Amino acid sequence: MSDILGTLATSLAKQGAPLLGGLIGTALGGPVGAAVGGLAGKAIESLADAFGVDPTPEAVKEAVDSSIGAADVIAEAEAQARAMLPIWQIEATRASEAQTVEIERGFGAWQFWRGAWQGLIITGWAVILLIALLGGNLGIRPLLPLPEMVSAWGSVTLTWLAVFNGGHTLKEIAPTLGFGRRGAR
Repeated sequence: MSDILGTLATSLAKQGAPLLGGLIGTALGGPVGAAVGGLAGKAIESLADAFGVDPTPEAVKEAVDSSIGAADVIAEAEAQARAMLPIWQIEATRASEAQTVEIERGFGAWQFWRGAWQGLIITGWAVILLIALLGGNLGIRPLLPLPEMVSAWGSVTLTWLAVFNGGHTLKEIAPTLGFGRRGAR
């Protein structure tokens, strides 16, 4: 991965896109995951959108190296990246701050219950799958017909997803609406 990123960064810098090349080059010093979620990932996504390819380093490198008119597309993506860079930096900072706060809090009861519910839901689906596949062969006769079990456990799963995901969404927008604690800005 780092070879592709290094080659892509060098190629972009040579083609007049030092910002995009530099952002992608920053992923070389850190973990490969930084290319996906950090500023390097935003640069790759920007180029992928401009070329109309998948947002992977391989697809972007191929497009940069082989597309007719690549220089014009790169120049336009570079100009857009200059305009978007402050927003990308804010997003990266917020993600980093949220992760830092979660790490500082340590393992708490809220983390235990999140994992416990997720484990329970996965176990429930595994039991339903085993009953559906092997129940008759093992002599297991469930109290509910299989479609009703799937429907009931699906309701439990969807409720958990709504609470978990909806809670995180509310936690993000509540300070904006004037509720809860405001973070340092």
